[in-house]
Parts: sequence; C-alpha cells; structure tokens
Amino acid sequence: MILAAYAIGASHGFIYVRAEYPIAVEHSQLAIRQARECGLLGKNILGSGFDFDIEVRMGAGAFVCGEESALIASLEGQRGMPRSRPPFPVQKGYLGKPTSINNVETFGNVPLIIEKGKGWYAAMGTEGGRGTKIFALAGKVKNTGLVEVPMGVTLREMVFDIGGGIPGGRAFKAAQMGGPSGGCVPAKFLDLPIDYESVKAVGAIMGSGGLIVMDERTCMVDTARFFLDFVRQESCGKCVPCRVGTQHMYEILTRICRGQGREGDIEALEALAKDVKAGSLCGLGQTAPNPVLTTLQYFRHEYEEHIRLKRCRASACEALVASPCSHACPAQVNVPQYLGLIAEGRLEEAVNVIRRRNPFVSVCGRVCDHPCESRCRRGDLDSPLAIRALKRYASDHASESGRPLVAPVAGRADVAVVGAGPAGLSCAYFLALLGRPSVVFESQPVAGGMLALGIPEYRLPKAVLQADIDFILRHGVELRTSSPVESVEALRAQGFKMVFLATGAQQSRALGVEGEGLDGVGDSLDLLRARGLGQNPRVGQNVVVIGGGNAAVDAARSALRLGAKKVTILYRRRRQDMPAYAEEVEEALHEGVELHELVAPVRVVGQGGKVTGIEMVRMALGAADDSGRPRPAPIPGSEFVVACDMVLPAIGQVPTAGAARALALSKAGAVEVDMASLRTSLPWLFAGGDVVTGPSSVIEAVAAGEKAAVGMDEFMTGAKHAFWRAAPAAVTAFDPNADPEPYTRDKLPLIAVERRRNNFDEVEMPWTEPVAVRQAKRCLRCDYGKTCATY
Repeated sequence: MILAAYAIGASHGFIYVRAEYPIAVEHSQLAIRQARECGLLGKNILGSGFDFDIEVRMGAGAFVCGEESALIASLEGQRGMPRSRPPFPVQKGYLGKPTSINNVETFGNVPLIIEKGKGWYAAMGTEGGRGTKIFALAGKVKNTGLVEVPMGVTLREMVFDIGGGIPGGRAFKAAQMGGPSGGCVPAKFLDLPIDYESVKAVGAIMGSGGLIVMDERTCMVDTARFFLDFVRQESCGKCVPCRVGTQHMYEILTRICRGQGREGDIEALEALAKDVKAGSLCGLGQTAPNPVLTTLQYFRHEYEEHIRLKRCRASACEALVASPCSHACPAQVNVPQYLGLIAEGRLEEAVNVIRRRNPFVSVCGRVCDHPCESRCRRGDLDSPLAIRALKRYASDHASESGRPLVAPVAGRADVAVVGAGPAGLSCAYFLALLGRPSVVFESQPVAGGMLALGIPEYRLPKAVLQADIDFILRHGVELRTSSPVESVEALRAQGFKMVFLATGAQQSRALGVEGEGLDGVGDSLDLLRARGLGQNPRVGQNVVVIGGGNAAVDAARSALRLGAKKVTILYRRRRQDMPAYAEEVEEALHEGVELHELVAPVRVVGQGGKVTGIEMVRMALGAADDSGRPRPAPIPGSEFVVACDMVLPAIGQVPTAGAARALALSKAGAVEVDMASLRTSLPWLFAGGDVVTGPSSVIEAVAAGEKAAVGMDEFMTGAKHAFWRAAPAAVTAFDPNADPEPYTRDKLPLIAVERRRNNFDEVEMPWTEPVAVRQAKRCLRCDYGKTCATY
C-alpha cells in the first residue's frame, strides 16, 4: 500500500500536504517535489523550530497507522509499511525530521484558537469533545457536502435538519460514521450527541468525519461487505490478522450476499472480527472489523434472513433479487410478470400468476399494505407503480378467475388448521396445491378472521372477501365455522398428524387508566367485530378513539357511519408517526374525523357511572426509541379534558395462543417458532400469522400460511414439493431497448365524501381499462433477463 502526498495549499494561513489515495511511489515523490518547488515544504510555520513537512490522519496503537507510516516510508522511497513506535513521528518522521501527523482540520483550528483564546473554543461542544467537527455528509440525504458543526450535535439534527431528511419519504435506517473502518449506527441512536466518547460507546469512531446516511433500501450485510472490501485492499500485509483475517471475512460476507451463506457463518465472522481487532499491528487493522461488528450487533436479523431465508429485506443483493418489488413482497408474487400480462389484457393469466403465491387476490387488491411499491425502481424516476390498484383491476375484471388451480383434493385430512383468517386459509390452500387435504376450524360463525371482523366494508366489501374464500374452498378445503378448539393436543387425539395454529391477535390491550370501567368505554375491536357480523352497534354522539393504528382509524370512520356527530382520534405521537396507512388517515380527515397529536390518556372522567370526558396530558418528543421515532414523554401540568360520551381504545392487540398453552411464548405473548419453517417446540405443531408476529399485514399472513404448508409437507414426506415457486414465467411482449412509458401515476377514483355518510359503501373505485393498461406499461421490467429461485 503506497499513499500519495498531495500539496493542497493553505488553510487559515497554514501550509499542509495531505494523504489521499493509493498511487505509485513515483507519484508520491512527484507530489513532494511539486510541493517543494511551490515553497510549501520546509517552512517553520508556527515558529516552533520544527519543520512541518507533511500532514496525515492520526493513527493509534503500538504502531503508527498504516496510512501514515506507509506515506512516510513511500515519500522516502521505501516500501509503504507500518513501523513500531517510539520514536513517534513528532520525534522522528519524514527523513528523520519531526513530522506532524495532525489532521488538516486541526491545523485549521489553531489560528482561531490563538486569536480568540482557548475559552472561546472550549465553550463549544461537550465534555467529551470541545469545539467543532467537520463531517462529510453523504448518502441518502437531500443535502450532501462538508458541514462544520459543534461537537454534541445529534445525529437527528445532522440527518434531518442539516441534511434535509431522506429523499422519497423513506425511513432512516443507519449511518456509517468514521469512514470505511467506522461503525454503523442504527435509528435508535438518532438522538445520540456526536462526540468522541458517545460515538465510541455505540461502536463507531469519529475517524475522518465521514457520515454516510442509509435508508430502508440499504442492505446492512452488503454494507459491511462493501466497507470490508475497501479496508482489505488497504492492508499493507505486514501482519497476518489484518492481511488474512479481513480477506476471509470479506469472502464470508460475499458468500452470504450471494445467498450461499451457511449455518455458523455469523459466529465465524464474530470470532474473526474480534481476532483481527485484537491482533493487528496498526490502526487500520484494529478498526477494520467495525462495520462487521456493528452490523452484527444491531442488524443481526438481516444476516439470519440472508442465510436461513435467502432473503434481503432491502432488496439490494442482486444474487437474491430478480426484481425489487417481487422480493419485497412477503409472498414473493412475481409482480413484473402479472403487470406485463395486464398490459396485454391477459387478465385471467395475470390473476393465476398472483394465485401461485397468494390466493387473496381481490382482498390484497384493496387492503394490502403494498411493500412492493416502496421498492419499485420507477419511484426513483417519478412515482412507483400502483401495484395494488392493478391487482384489484385484474381480479375485478378477469372473466373466469374462480376456477381452482388444481383438482380438488379428496381423502381423509391429516392436517388441522386452527383459525380461518388469512394465514390459516392460505395454509389450507397451499396444502391443497400439494395434494394434502386439511380441515380449518374457526370459532366465529364466519371465516376470514380480521379480514371479516376487523376491516370495515367501505374498505373491503363482504362479497369480495367471500369470493376469495370460496376460491380457496373449491380446492377441497373443509371449513368448520363456529368450532372453537380448546387445545391442539385434542386435535392430535382426533387423528390429525400435523396442526397449524393461526389464531391471530384477537384481544385488545387495555388503557390501564382510572375510570376504564365506566359505561361508555368500549373496545374498537368489539365495534368492528360487531359490524363485521352484520350488526349496527350503538355509538355515542361524541366519540373519542385512542390510538394511531389501522384499527383506530377504522373504528373512527365506522363510528361516523354509525351515527356519531363528532369523532376525534387522540394519538401520543405525531401524525407522521402513525402506523396506520397514510391514505386511510387522509380519508378519515376528509370525512370529518379530528386528529389531536401528542396527547396521552390520564383517566376517564365520568358522572353517574357514565363517561363525560377523558383527561389527557400533552406529550413532548424525547430521544429516539428502537424504531428511530422520538419517544413521547408527558409534560407535567399540561393536563386537559376532552368532552365525550364514548371512548374507544385502540392501542394494540395481543396474540391469542390459548389453544396451545404448553408452548413457549415471547414477552409479548406471541408463539415462538423457527423462522425458516414456522415449526414450534412441538415437532407436529406449526404456527404463523399474527399469533407469531403480533398484528401485521394481510400479505405477511398469506406468506406465513404458505411457509407453514411447505414446512409441514416437507416434515411428513422429506421432500420439497412447492412446484409453484419454480413455475415458468408466461411470455409477455417486452422491448428492452424501448423507453418506459412516460405516464405518471394515476390516483384511484373515490366516491364523494358527502356520499359516505350513514353507509358502508366501498370508497375506492376501480380504474377503467385504458387507465389500467397505461399504468401497467409504466413497469421498467427489472426482472428482464434474470432468474431467481425466490419466485
């Protein structure tokens, strides 16, 4: 490794030469000759009697940092290698002369400190770091460049105030701090004050002041591989830990990113990283493992997904990703293929492509949270494709979309499915595709789970849901409604070889405040469930809903339709922090629902045993939680009362695992399973959906149902029969040399707000054929020329 010395010029009146990039020895010597000819070398800059010949970045450890000593050696015409110290460079450096290895930034501060005094400089910053720091702000932020800030500024201020936030409204994921050998700091440290000690405490370094911002589309495994590739090439090779260890770590990371990771790779990476850090001679090797160690510490789940599931949640690892949209879909639906079929008017074929991985086509065309759209590369040009709306168009207009994909299965069922929600019904469907009959037990009088009893008809009409359920049942699936299961062991006693637990998360969390038992305090899920069963539950005239999720928004909009004169949502964070779908929140406000942000309940106020209001306290945003959202905290003395005659809590749901009491549960009450197969601690019992993950999306539940079906069949037969995953792609017309269609994204038409009162008519309307075809032709066909086993 040979580093060049570049004569840069003067900063605040000081002359310096800076180490930059690896180049040949002769270039280094040329740079020094040019600097000397310009009169930049050999100057007694501070009048201290020393010649400040060169400047490089500060090193650490028993050896001079590889960059510094290699630069010094290369300038002297020697091989660029680290050397032991003492003597330190300030005692004996370039050509045996005292040599400053302070950063150029340090030199730049000296004249101002001399001019204004040390007190002026020390007044800026923190106890862990005085003065200012220059950062090279780069990556996924709107404003990039060199910025000088006081020590102690938070990461949030750097990213969102100075950097302008993440483009495209995407979520902040992590920041790489300190250059290639720095550490990756996750979102939960957004409010970390940046100084030497605090940065070191979270596994990063201040280093050269590099600050690379990463959003949700960044793969942390690939990030570690990228930075390790840099440092392994920078290794001079003198010590074995750095020379061999970094190369071996890079090879393991490359294999993982290619989908070839093996059990034990994570442990091997950790052991290697610690050995390289402890055994390397210079600062380069000692800090080289930081990207690996910090990503393993904070993003270990991504390594596990790459190795065990062959999934890259950021859709960034090309060997695993045929197209970002399909890879982002939990069910792995081949999105570009069915969009191409829609563009050609081949709607039945398009629907069947979807049903190879998702039987709830009509449902997901209306209520899916469409993670595929967040990964759509067309969004980098103008706006992502409206994939959910196109799915709805295909399902609504396909003339013969109800025929089963395979002949109905027959014979005695050897698998019992507990719960007829999207996870349970999907599991039964995919078991049928495998030729294995099953019986689905449902405690409610209707099938569909939260699709039927939690999502109002104005979003998901009952007839649409029933059409998808009927399609599943045509494959020979037996459904038994009003059939609660007391225990999974009882099903085994009835002769079922395998059981899939898909009981969901049916119980609401309590508010836990005084007055919760007053008449008028209801339950958002009970309200939605009653409406789903065809009832018209009584609501108050002035209704307050507590919460910010989809259940809260659905309850609020349903209350308006059931006759409430005023409905208010009270939420402890900000609107942008609400987990509810943004479009649903927008429509709720259009319909007249009021939203009060940054407030939390203290107690329910009543008179004569009935609700008259709810006392709230205002909240202030504090440090980030694990998700990166600012954690709200109550403001003392800010209490106030909101008048109401009905309170509907909607602050979360608890997994319902009562039928499997012997299973190990998480702290949240969810069933613990093997992530690759969904098998529980009992080999014959599998579990999936909300009972495992907590409240999640429809498409996540569908994916869990397929995974469990394949896992159970493989457990019983020892073979993999998921033929639909490798189904050949239908041929569609596509010219890779043609420009994509220039149209922008069209919005779905909605019925007028005044027509929504006192009824549950569907709000979203479908596209016409010309609009749908035009939208489908916007697809860039990122899958062109690729094959991927994840389809």
